[in-house]
Amino acid sequence: MSKVIRNKVAEAGLVTIDLLDYAPKEKIKEIDLKSWLVDELIIKELDFKKKLGELDVSSFKNSCVYIHCSKDVIIPTWAFLLLQTKLTPFTKYIFFGSKKDLILILFKRSVNNLDFSFYKNKRVFIKGCGDASLPVGAFSIITHKLSPVVKSLFYGEACSNVPLIKNM
Repeated sequence: MSKVIRNKVAEAGLVTIDLLDYAPKEKIKEIDLKSWLVDELIIKELDFKKKLGELDVSSFKNSCVYIHCSKDVIIPTWAFLLLQTKLTPFTKYIFFGSKKDLILILFKRSVNNLDFSFYKNKRVFIKGCGDASLPVGAFSIITHKLSPVVKSLFYGEACSNVPLIKNM
């Protein structure tokens, strides 16, 4: 006589959210303004505009772009804005800051489009292991969205988890 194997996790009505499912799928490109500096110190408007005119915008087509400077110098705001206005017709999104910050913004945009009513009064696990490229802030964003609707929220998986909240 064979014994039926039961999936107790499935029977318990547990739902797992893998944040990697909502990580940006877009191509991400970088512009480091370090190479745009004169003598590795400053941005000069005429030199900057010349380099901007020579920029091959086709390489940024349908990408998300983050613009930053890896050298610790003051970059005038107009430099970022000139780059943005040149690239906007070709790109999906432009951000002044780090790659991790851009990924977090794109993650938030993705999560904001979700219908959270599916999670109402359910036991939900936020999957804790995954790709290290996902910023820790992504966990904060999803927790903020889920907290008011779930019955209980856990970090981890059914076999090993940390309880976060329990709503009545």
